[in-house]
Amino acid sequence: MNLALYREFRPKNFDDVIGQDYIVKTLKNQIKTDRLTHAYLFCGPRGTGKTSTAKIFANAVNCTHSLEGNPCGMCAECVALSEPNTDILEIDAASNNRVEEIRDLREKVNFPPLIGKYKVYIIDEVHMLTDSAFNALLKTLEEPPKHVIFILATTEIHKLPATILSRCTRFDFKLLPLNTLVEHLKSVFDKKGIKYDEKSLHLIAKAGEGSVRDTLSIADSVASFCDYNITYQMTEKVIGLSNRDNIKQILSAIASKDINSLFVSVKTALGRGKNIQILCKEMADFIKILVMLKAGVNDYEILDILPGEFATYQEIAGKFDVNLLKKAFSKFAEIELDLKYSLNPENLFESACLSLIEDTNIKNVVEPIPVVSKTVVQPEIKQDNRDQIEAERIWGNVLLKVKEKNMFALSNALTTVNKVKQVGKTLFITTNDLGSYEMIDNSERLNILLSLVKLFDDSIEDVKIEYDKQNASSQDIKDNLKEVFKNKIKFKD
Repeated sequence: MNLALYREFRPKNFDDVIGQDYIVKTLKNQIKTDRLTHAYLFCGPRGTGKTSTAKIFANAVNCTHSLEGNPCGMCAECVALSEPNTDILEIDAASNNRVEEIRDLREKVNFPPLIGKYKVYIIDEVHMLTDSAFNALLKTLEEPPKHVIFILATTEIHKLPATILSRCTRFDFKLLPLNTLVEHLKSVFDKKGIKYDEKSLHLIAKAGEGSVRDTLSIADSVASFCDYNITYQMTEKVIGLSNRDNIKQILSAIASKDINSLFVSVKTALGRGKNIQILCKEMADFIKILVMLKAGVNDYEILDILPGEFATYQEIAGKFDVNLLKKAFSKFAEIELDLKYSLNPENLFESACLSLIEDTNIKNVVEPIPVVSKTVVQPEIKQDNRDQIEAERIWGNVLLKVKEKNMFALSNALTTVNKVKQVGKTLFITTNDLGSYEMIDNSERLNILLSLVKLFDDSIEDVKIEYDKQNASSQDIKDNLKEVFKNKIKFKD
């Protein structure tokens, strides 16, 4: 079986860990001087090396022939610990988060190590432990036996109790800059004999968003799709990132207030198979770079672009007014999350673009881009359409708030809502599921929904739910038939 790239190139020693220099240096110094602490906390985004570093550290503290803090990999202890053993224990807190399991751990820590000097417990995703489990761990974490070291790893440091934080030596892992990921990809591809071009490396690294594991996972998919001869065009098809020319066309249409070209440009981008959420994210990222250039930032590492792209972005930035760019960046960053919960994300995206066009306070000197097709008629944006778009935007935000507040029953019922409309000062929602309709249709739940709606539009005074009997779900139809022919026909579910 062929190993995935992120597994094949997982760091074997501290020198293989990239982008976390201060953490690596500190841990190596502690090992060399034998000044270890009893509990460590590794926190930071996913795929930045927390668990890999923990495993290397666990091997290094037990190695009898340590090389500048690195495990030698050849001594009897290193060889024995490379196989499944009872001295280095990795615990997944997501599936072992109960107090009983932590109590069991407290009993086992008293047993001495069988192979090396230390018994190391690596508790991954430690934030998933329950409150009672944290309490059970607390005393042992504070004063463990001399032969025990704890390493806690988490992506959500804010969920850990202060009592746990105060008992650990904390290390914050950071996302890697774009150029570091690009260089790492070059090294990996060269070792694997994979052909590539520079632009495709940048595209893959950008999609990895600072995570080494995510970057290598994406690279694996791209390499397989391209038959190990990676090109920019093929990479773009796999990742689905929006073409720079499409973004330039949309921005130009906004700047020149050309509604016709705007709709054509958006349709062109989506017609190439682009996801609307990815398009919005790429728009925000692209505009952010232009705003930074306008502000005088000229360090390509801060801009998160390759040196060869600097002149291109500068040329584009020179064509746009800074106020337009600031407004556009704010707008697209604002709706990025809303798109996920919108019933019609394409309308929401186009509505954001139109709102920028209609802002008469923003002026720009960019010339209109050529009309793509003479047969395209400039659409008329009617007030009814705008009201519908606004209603869907509000509803998307409400769904998000319901999820945030952990209203699980209400959230499940709201997933059946298939139509939203605003009539006057009333927001109507429609479902074709009778059970959901009956669950939502009471004054208490409708008042909850109204209070959430008012967070986004306080002009709405009422929320009502309607049952679409004509398009009822198959289960509702079956239940209705049972009621009609009750005592006359026997039904099998």
